[in-house]
Amino acid sequence: MAAPRLTEEEVHEACAEIAAQGQRPTVLNVYDRLGRGSLTTITKYFNSWKASDEARDFRAEDLPAVVKLPDELSGEGEDLMKRMWNVAKGLADAELEVQREALRQAEQASLKKVEEAFAFSEAQALKIERMEEDFRTIRVQLEEEFATRKKIESQLAGEEKNNVALSKDNERLRHEIEELRKQTASLEEENKAVQAERRELQKDHAEEIKRKDAEIRALDIQAGKLQSSLEALAKNAGEAKEEAGRKDAELSKRLAELEKLRGQFESAQAELAAAQAGRQAADKTASEAEKRAANLEGQLAVYRSPDRTAQNGEEGAKE
Repeated sequence: MAAPRLTEEEVHEACAEIAAQGQRPTVLNVYDRLGRGSLTTITKYFNSWKASDEARDFRAEDLPAVVKLPDELSGEGEDLMKRMWNVAKGLADAELEVQREALRQAEQASLKKVEEAFAFSEAQALKIERMEEDFRTIRVQLEEEFATRKKIESQLAGEEKNNVALSKDNERLRHEIEELRKQTASLEEENKAVQAERRELQKDHAEEIKRKDAEIRALDIQAGKLQSSLEALAKNAGEAKEEAGRKDAELSKRLAELEKLRGQFESAQAELAAAQAGRQAADKTASEAEKRAANLEGQLAVYRSPDRTAQNGEEGAKE
């Protein structure tokens, strides 16, 4: 598992601990104390600590580096040697102050370069983070593409099976098409025979039409004759109708006379009934009345005979 990223607070805390021990903090001893982190990150946070109030309070720039006495100076007279060492150190510090100033200036220049390097490193870190993010995205896309590919391969396998089935169907259809071609050729031969038969039938039909036209012309002539006959019959029917009208008028006249005679006959019957009461007294009158009645009946029969003749003539005209 990767170590957690170094924070600015941890670097500042390490610098404060080193300064509290009377030692001037540097990037290297901070790195040794923390035991992790990059020099770029430590330099960045170390510079921010040097510019802080805490560094000014410790007077970190004036703190000496930790000096370890050689083994030859330990033992007896260690205190004297320490005083002598401190005097020599003071002289050396005075002599090195000039060099320290030059080194400070060089440090400022180096710090600027370090800051530039840090900026470049940060840019590279961001670029790496983006590349890692792109890598993760690409990995997800590759996984999706792989899954899609598996799905497509499965579909292709199914399509391959379908293609095999379609190939079989195509072969079967090819045989069917060949059979249909043979049937088509046979039908074409039959069609040629049918066309020849059709032309023969058309020829016979044309001759039949000519015969029918001749028969129709003969029928037209016969129809003309029949039309003339019908016109003559219509004329005769008109004359017969006029004759029937005259007969009807005459019949009506005779019927009126018949009604008149019927009235007379009824009157005579009334007189006969009156006369029967005095039959014995009026035998002679009754005999005359009977004669008269017989006479009237004879006249009635005469009048009825022309009525029947008119009816027979009208029925003949209708036929």
